[in-house]
Amino acid sequence: MTGAGAFSAAGRWTPVRAAAGAAARAELTPAAVTRIGAVLGVLAALWFSSGDLRGAVAGSVLLGAVLFCDEVRDVRAGPRQDALADWLDVVLGRLREYAVYAGLAIGGVLAGAEDAWAWAAGALIAHALRDTAIASGTAGAAAPGPAAPRRREWSSAVLGGLDPERPPADPDFTRELLGDPVPDPGRPRRRRSGSYALAARPGPLSGLRAAACFPEPMRFLVIAVTAVLADVRVTFIALIVGCAIAVTAALVDPRPDEGRR
Repeated sequence: MTGAGAFSAAGRWTPVRAAAGAAARAELTPAAVTRIGAVLGVLAALWFSSGDLRGAVAGSVLLGAVLFCDEVRDVRAGPRQDALADWLDVVLGRLREYAVYAGLAIGGVLAGAEDAWAWAAGALIAHALRDTAIASGTAGAAAPGPAAPRRREWSSAVLGGLDPERPPADPDFTRELLGDPVPDPGRPRRRRSGSYALAARPGPLSGLRAAACFPEPMRFLVIAVTAVLADVRVTFIALIVGCAIAVTAALVDPRPDEGRR
């Protein structure tokens, strides 16, 4: 789903749940909520194109409304969503963000920053590189490794008990013997990443990794703050730096389940 992955706790926020319930009563599908968010993104771009403080404030408020719609859509869709809805989320999400970049560039030119379009192009290139690096890391982490060579039957029969790749007959007894408590079925399972076991439940490190991926909510936050407090060139420079950090994080430690948007 979309980009509020790093802020999934907002899905439990009372206004989000209330808005999702109202959308359900109004028979608004998740795709319809996605389209509403896209329209709000275009309206934010129009306000940013004015190049003044009032337009920057109004555009920033509309970006917050866009993120609110994303959360409502995620709660409305639930844990399962079809491929067509996912595709629509990605396409409309990209279009509305690119429209915001264009609106910022137009507003920057009107405010006197003649090189605003060049900085906007740099931000778009950095954004594309960020998406490519994260997609490459996702594919590499999900790709199966080479098949292990088959062992001779006599070695499996004679040395089967010494084979470190062979699972123990009683894993719970082995965990107790080695001092590792038996996992509780109610607790989240642990997943393997390289030679380290990482807990599936969220923690400080997972939050830092999600932030390092520079997802859409964080990009919109950067736009909202810098558009109000600084020049548009600062906005695009901050976006380029954030995408550069995301590319570095994706190359150093790719995560297939984080930062997709």
